[in-house]
Amino acid sequence: HVCVNNQEHDRMRINAVVDERTLREIYLKGFEMAIKESQPWTVMCAYNKLNGVYCSENQMLWNEILRKEWGYQGIVMTD
Repeated sequence: HVCVNNQEHDRMRINAVVDERTLREIYLKGFEMAIKESQPWTVMCAYNKLNGVYCSENQMLWNEILRKEWGYQGIVMTD
């Protein structure tokens, strides 16, 4: 689940507040490597909020990073 999905308790209500450097170096690095190397057909988004925005609605994650920066062409789906 992309990204910052580190707990099960209250995972649908938690708001993970993470600065951009930490997000990219710790939480997104593994996803970036997997997506660039394997070009999966689907990516599943996390339930939680990231910096106040639900991951499923996070335009920075899906449009800016995933699609523009990493070149991902598959679909993003919820769990």
